[in-house]
Amino acid sequence: MGFLAVAAAAVLWAASGTYARTLIDRGASPLQLAEARAWIAFLVLGAYAWWRGPRRAGFGRIHPAVVVTFGLSIAAANYFYYSAIARLPLAVAIVIQYTAPALVVLWLAVVERRRPSARVGGASIAAIAGVALLARLPHVIASGHLGLSASGVAFAAGSAVAFAAYILSGERVVPAYGPFGSLARGFGVASVLWIVVQATRGRPDTLLDGSLLPGVVLLGFSATVVPFVLFVWGLQRIGAPRAAIASSLEPLSAAVFAYVWLGQRLGGWQVGGAALVLAAVVVVQTEREEAAPVPAPLE
Repeated sequence: MGFLAVAAAAVLWAASGTYARTLIDRGASPLQLAEARAWIAFLVLGAYAWWRGPRRAGFGRIHPAVVVTFGLSIAAANYFYYSAIARLPLAVAIVIQYTAPALVVLWLAVVERRRPSARVGGASIAAIAGVALLARLPHVIASGHLGLSASGVAFAAGSAVAFAAYILSGERVVPAYGPFGSLARGFGVASVLWIVVQATRGRPDTLLDGSLLPGVVLLGFSATVVPFVLFVWGLQRIGAPRAAIASSLEPLSAAVFAYVWLGQRLGGWQVGGAALVLAAVVVVQTEREEAAPVPAPLE
């Protein structure tokens, strides 16, 4: 059951990305979708954390800047991801985003002087090669033409960087506040940021469009709250390594959903790149989680 819960979370994340693309194709703003996701998640997770009350003491003091970084990385990851899927095939965007674990390992190696094992180093190289193939680098070299949107690839890469920052800052925040308390705080910071941003842009037309609003609410709930609860529930039952491997079903699911719902296809080079990146994610996440502390329990 734990494995099925994690797998269901991965499928929901992939399906929500595909559904977000359909909303964007109908005229929804990627920026306002990111805003709505933050606001809905903050309201739901914040209400739950408040209802449950403080269940555990924090392990040490957390500097407010870490919590702010955690929240800003959530906002950036959401915005960059939705901007990427507005410009790229969904499977390409989501697999590029999944290079984040390799970026985490690189940060730890360079900044914290923790040399990666040969296994992790090889996985990082495979991830870089996979991204190059997804961007059709051999075709670019041969023909001089870029088949993918350059801005889309940049947004997807920005999403990967933001997701890596989310992982690194989250490792420090979650032990102090627990998973729900941490996400409530993080989405609270993201919500304040989006309120300020939207105030400078005028009316949030996407959120006021009656034909889009139900889908936006569904996206905010299904893309954050439900899969997060499923993932944490499953993680506590099957352990981090198996949960990490199961969560890698998201890129595969995204490719299937994009093929079935959006009619998007991946060329031979891109399929090879997707396989490399997915293999690298499995290796890196498994290696990382084996050395990680036991996840914080539910509040």
